[in-house]
Amino acid sequence: MGVDQTMSERGTEPAGTEPTPAAEPAAPAKPKRKGGHLYELDIVRIVTFAGVIFDHCVSGTTFPFSVASNAVQTIFHYTRNAFFALTGFVLVYQYRDRKLDAVDFWRRRYKAVGLPFLTWSVFYWLYHMYVMWPPAFSNVWRTFETWESTKAALKVLGYDLLTGDAWYHLYFVFVTMQVYLIFPLLLKFLRWTMGYHRYILAASFVFHLVLLHYMTNARPEMFNYGLLAKLWNHLPATVFPYQFFTLLGCVAAMHIEGVRDVVVRYRGRVITLAIGVVMATLIVYGSKVSMDGMFPTDAANVFHPYAAVMFVMIILALYAAGTYWADHRTAGSFWDRFLKTASDRSFGIFLVHAFALQELAPTIQRFRFDVYAPIVTVCTFVVTVFFTVAMTEVFRRTPISLWSTGRKMIPMAQQSLPVSVGIGVAMVAVGAVFYWPLAVPAGAVAVFLGAVLLVWQALGRTVFAGPAGARPAAPVQRP
Repeated sequence: MGVDQTMSERGTEPAGTEPTPAAEPAAPAKPKRKGGHLYELDIVRIVTFAGVIFDHCVSGTTFPFSVASNAVQTIFHYTRNAFFALTGFVLVYQYRDRKLDAVDFWRRRYKAVGLPFLTWSVFYWLYHMYVMWPPAFSNVWRTFETWESTKAALKVLGYDLLTGDAWYHLYFVFVTMQVYLIFPLLLKFLRWTMGYHRYILAASFVFHLVLLHYMTNARPEMFNYGLLAKLWNHLPATVFPYQFFTLLGCVAAMHIEGVRDVVVRYRGRVITLAIGVVMATLIVYGSKVSMDGMFPTDAANVFHPYAAVMFVMIILALYAAGTYWADHRTAGSFWDRFLKTASDRSFGIFLVHAFALQELAPTIQRFRFDVYAPIVTVCTFVVTVFFTVAMTEVFRRTPISLWSTGRKMIPMAQQSLPVSVGIGVAMVAVGAVFYWPLAVPAGAVAVFLGAVLLVWQALGRTVFAGPAGARPAAPVQRP
């Protein structure tokens, strides 16, 4: 139950699943198993990542006073909680029946998620300078003209690294690293309290609701001063508001066989109930706007307690849909390969989508007042997905892959030259059309990265094809 395939042994994404360990015996066809890939998570992961992008497209193409758009965002706010449910689920699933070496765990996890966090924090720190109106590289150069301005800029960078605040979506990676920090202790706690998990989960949910109540109303007096005030101000970037969903995933993974059996048995009812809860939650949202006079963005606040049950039910419904896929998938089919590839790219897509959306912002403003909002939103979503997927494909095929996506570069021997060249040519061609005739700034980025991929395909197979570069590895012979 979760979303996002995370750091594998070679490095990957935040909050997600790792590939099957090499020494692990082959898993049976049915999901009642220990270890192995959980195909049911692929649906949850892909839908939720798409949901994040769609949610941000809605907020970026509509107005804060729109009751309808904020209703949509109320639903899609489930995504952040689904991420943390998946994080807890996958971590426990990987380690519930095997010894966990904390130091080795932290080393691999922080390499896979910490390097991309550092890379993108620095990138967005510089990019924030660039986008100051009007966007220009001279904005960046001016920041470092004097020692005083340089010190101020570096102070901001330090703040961003300590708070996950370099851009609006990086809080997730920052909180994920906090989950990794406490996970060895959390796993011991779950093993020690076996038999009492339902009570622990209930207590966690009560704490969750109480915390959300204070987060969306008046804070406790003790959090108005000193360090506690600073902690409260940054509470959304800490593990505390997400502890219940993280624990929910952990407990579900500890009892995966029973959980899956129940979900499969009542799959239709789970999905139907989830739809009913979503409708009821929207009614509550509407009453807060129409009857209580709450501003739509305030009523749609992700931390409102009234939406907590809806988030749980959406996650369960997606997991239920995922079990259907897992039970009926055809190994090696188009959709099977598509979901596998999408899972591999998902973390990179998440990290880069905010940049793509920001590059589209000037174009959005041109049509925002003259075109029906849903059309602008859908078009923005499609174009954002294209650019983010294309950019992630470039990253995965070049030496910066580990630093930008958390995964090592796809070996040149496993890269299809026609596919890689096709991606590069498509990016250059489509980017050129977007940038020149349509005057979309994001087109220039596509042209540049497409050219980078084309150049690397030549250099990576010739000049840098060596032990220290990208020598094509011999394909693995499988019996």
